[in-house]
Amino acid sequence: MKTLKKKLILLFVIMMTIALSCGNSNIPHTESIVSEDAEAGNYDLLKNPIAPERIPEDLSGNVIVLSEKEFAERITALDNPKGFQYLGQTPCIVDLYASWCKPCGYLSQLLNELAPEYKGKVIFYKVDIDKAKEIAFAFNVKSIPMLLYFKPHGSISSTVGYLNREELKKAINDYLLTP
Repeated sequence: MKTLKKKLILLFVIMMTIALSCGNSNIPHTESIVSEDAEAGNYDLLKNPIAPERIPEDLSGNVIVLSEKEFAERITALDNPKGFQYLGQTPCIVDLYASWCKPCGYLSQLLNELAPEYKGKVIFYKVDIDKAKEIAFAFNVKSIPMLLYFKPHGSISSTVGYLNREELKKAINDYLLTP
């Protein structure tokens, strides 16, 4: 009887940990990311290049998975003394996700559906935070899914938590397509 009770308590604790691990809430949280809030440290991989080469943007309407190195080449260096500066010319969304996160999977499906609709107007990227710890640290990721919105010569915005189709389209319009 005691062992059954212990097993049930342990099972309950494990289930609660899994349920809360994504940190998902039904209310999306929005905040502007200020570069002074994130300290990237000395990561050689993500150093700000002195004269970055322009990488052609992929305007195919597909969601593009990025490594840490590709993030630094296409999006922004993490240790730039001037702060996070978007390197692209086309507005983009970066989905910070983890493969084990269920809400991340649902949001990923939605991004795959919307990417062709915004072909040529918005680029959709994905970064697995389990494989990109420096990026997660630099952007102070405490909960996923987290979307970063980068606008050329503009501020960086973010949302945390699952967004439905209407909320996501509104965020894209508000953060990326409205001058």
